[in-house]
Parts: sequence; C-alpha cells; structure tokens
Amino acid sequence: MSTIFNKKSFLLLQLSAFALFSVNSHAAEKTIEATISGYECGDNCYLEIIDSDDGEMIGLCTAPLCEAWNMEAAMPEKYIGKKVRIVIGEAQQFDAEGNVMGTMESFTSIELLD
Repeated sequence: MSTIFNKKSFLLLQLSAFALFSVNSHAAEKTIEATISGYECGDNCYLEIIDSDDGEMIGLCTAPLCEAWNMEAAMPEKYIGKKVRIVIGEAQQFDAEGNVMGTMESFTSIELLD
C-alpha cells in the first residue's frame, strides 16, 4: 500500500512542479524592441540582437520566423540591421544527440518593424 501512495505522491509532485514551471516561464516573458545583429548555428541556432537598454543579447531562435532559418542553419543577410519586436522567454538547449543541456533565453516571437 505504501508503494502505491508513494507513486501517487510522486506523480502529484511532478504535476505540481510542471504547473509551477509553466506559470513561472510564462510570467518571465518580456517584450523588447531591438535590432538584429547576427545569427549563428551549432547544435542550436541563436539570434543576436542589440537592445538600447540591455546592449547585445543572444537567445535561442525559436520564433516561427526562425523555422526556415533553422532548417538551413542560415539567416538571409537582409535581416541584419532590421528593427524587431521580440518576446523573450526560455527554451531547452539540446546537444547534437538530442539530449537536453539546460535552458536559456529564447526569442519566442519576432515581429519585423521595418
């Protein structure tokens, strides 16, 4: 009987942790305006931006706009210098084998402003 209780308790703990993580991740999102300064891919693809308040920032490129760039591991040069509105959240970072390495800042939405 105690094994069943422990499994149920463990499942409830996992569900509570997931709910808390989801709420905290959503609450941590921030929107900024910036200029695209670069893009680079390795095991993951990263967008580099310059924000007037925070200076240079690098984040995982996870926005829908990044999908084609990530597939090609290249961003068209025409985007360098473009002004954008970006939503910053968090996403998992993976190694080449697909193992989770951790989490880092992620650009989850990119809106072109010019």
